Amino acid sequence: MILPSLRSGIGRTIGLALVWVLMPFRSDGQDNRHPPSAEQLAEIEEKTAALAKQLDRLADALTPEQKELGDALADVAVFHKAAEWIVRHEEYFEKDSAQWTIDALDRGLQRVEQAIAGDRPWESAAGGVVRGYRSIVDGSVQPYAVYRPEGLDRSQRVRLDVVLHGRNARLNEVRFIRDHDGKDAPEGLSDRIVLHVYGRGNNAYRWAGESDVFEAIDAVRRTERIDPERIVLRGFSMGGAGAWHLGLHHPSTWAAVEAGAGFSETINYARQTDLPKYQRKGLHIYDAVDYALNAFNVPMVGYGGEEDPQLQASENIVQALNELGFTTTTEGLETRAEGLNFLRVVGAGMGHRVDPASKEVIDAFLDEHARRGVNYDASRVRFVTYTTRYNRAAWIQVEELLEHYQPATVDAEVDPDNRDVVEITTENVAVLAVERQVAAQARIDGVTLPLSEAGGNLLPHTYYRREGANWIVLDYEQSRAIQLNLRTRKHAGLQGPIDDAFMGPFLCVRGTGTPWNPAVHAWAEARLERFAAEWNQWMRGELPIKDDTDVTAEDFKKFHLILFGDPGSNRLMEQLLPQLPVSWTRERVGFADANPAADHAPALIVPNPVSLTRYVVVNSGHTFGADAFRGTNALLFPRLGDYAVIRIAEDGEDEVVSSGFFDEAWKVKAE
Repeated sequence: MILPSLRSGIGRTIGLALVWVLMPFRSDGQDNRHPPSAEQLAEIEEKTAALAKQLDRLADALTPEQKELGDALADVAVFHKAAEWIVRHEEYFEKDSAQWTIDALDRGLQRVEQAIAGDRPWESAAGGVVRGYRSIVDGSVQPYAVYRPEGLDRSQRVRLDVVLHGRNARLNEVRFIRDHDGKDAPEGLSDRIVLHVYGRGNNAYRWAGESDVFEAIDAVRRTERIDPERIVLRGFSMGGAGAWHLGLHHPSTWAAVEAGAGFSETINYARQTDLPKYQRKGLHIYDAVDYALNAFNVPMVGYGGEEDPQLQASENIVQALNELGFTTTTEGLETRAEGLNFLRVVGAGMGHRVDPASKEVIDAFLDEHARRGVNYDASRVRFVTYTTRYNRAAWIQVEELLEHYQPATVDAEVDPDNRDVVEITTENVAVLAVERQVAAQARIDGVTLPLSEAGGNLLPHTYYRREGANWIVLDYEQSRAIQLNLRTRKHAGLQGPIDDAFMGPFLCVRGTGTPWNPAVHAWAEARLERFAAEWNQWMRGELPIKDDTDVTAEDFKKFHLILFGDPGSNRLMEQLLPQLPVSWTRERVGFADANPAADHAPALIVPNPVSLTRYVVVNSGHTFGADAFRGTNALLFPRLGDYAVIRIAEDGEDEVVSSGFFDEAWKVKAE
């Protein structure tokens, strides 16, 4: 049988699709839908079932290695997934949606026959090809599109342009396939491959949408010879917001970045002026303007039309750079920043689009810096972050902070003619890693320490820890623990908040025992059901769920565990409770304060005490819901911190009694 994680529900009876069809249409801002005729629906059902059977045949023909990687099956399963999801969520947004679905199934049936026969012509075809990969986040099949020029020399490493699409409320997998598969390559495409990212739909490339960008890049690199130093990031509108975000949060990933329009902060753009303190802190995770300093490390061009309200996105970045001390000069409609490879272009008289003259300037900028490639050996690095989720630029890594959601900065410079000492100044940094080849010594905030020969000299980085006003070098064992993420303090990739758990492999665990408080258990069950429905519709995957009695030791190693219920109903919650930073009995529950356990419940995220490289989350999926997905993508910010106490209301209007962020040791801190 075909691998369950790649089937997107293929193994369920095809009749289930009809259950979704017979449900009343949801509005979701899309009232003018075009449902299929009875004949079209019958054809969709028939071909969906046929493709499912053929996918089983293909799975049987694959080697164990091909099954494990998943790409060989995902390249075909993506067509089945597209048909299933459009039926399930009644996403017939266009008059031709049903026919497009049939066309996608026909492509899938053709492709599966070719694959079973051992032929995979789409792997080298010129023009647009939609492919798929299996996501490590939830095991789902996700699509992406690649464009290859005719006659591409596959023996040479080539440039990759990563394109982020704009918001489109009518977008789904069927539309994505229709827009890209079998289309001609763009004019002038000769020296590069272009990747169009699906990004799990419309989420501004946040959370699992962000993970999708990098998973899609990895999928392309498994089959194409991509030069890792010549990857260019491009996006417009929502894609521009994604480019501001990903370009400034991951500055040493890209040879150059083009961010067109979009948004770069939340409060003004999304009109969120009355947020509680803990939600304002959470904005520092994704607000690109907070990371403007990182433009020092990556060539960026920001575009906006002169008449486009989204011109404000680049204006925000320019203002932030000015406040950081960078001088900007404007000539005509171009603004350059002194000391940076930063260019702002304004399209004369343009609304929400790019004019030909601006495109020419932008393309020339990107081409110039793509030829140079990523400057891994820069003599100076200036970097800022507010969270260890984003912690790297060139040859420095910020491994731990003194306090999350406050600016943490590093200014590191080495004389290229005398690599004896790298001068480093920091703010709000607790643990810092520096690549060994940079210099012989590091002078960190005035403290001179060995670099190239420190800490056992067996790892690519030397690790340093702040102790008061001093810095010390960590030995090999301490450094190795950092490298393996075996730490109990907040660190890179394990720092919260709750929503962070859904960027990596996770597993929801349903409690099956006798609850302490039935109302709490029913509330938790409802939260799990809502999360499953919202994940399916908005993040385009099946929510991975197991009963608590079925969870294995291997699950503890592989997944962030998302536990629903209470310590009576969920045996894993009962097992871990003594090691969690919450006080919870049958009568009382809370963190700093006690609340009646009959109608109050906690939500929290901490490292799993049984598996320190994974999270454990209690009673929460994403802390935002369908209203945020339907609205502007800037609304996809955390509604809770690392923890919260929630009062359960009979009318469904639950109240957040308290919420906040744990300190760096995952303890409740006094506010």
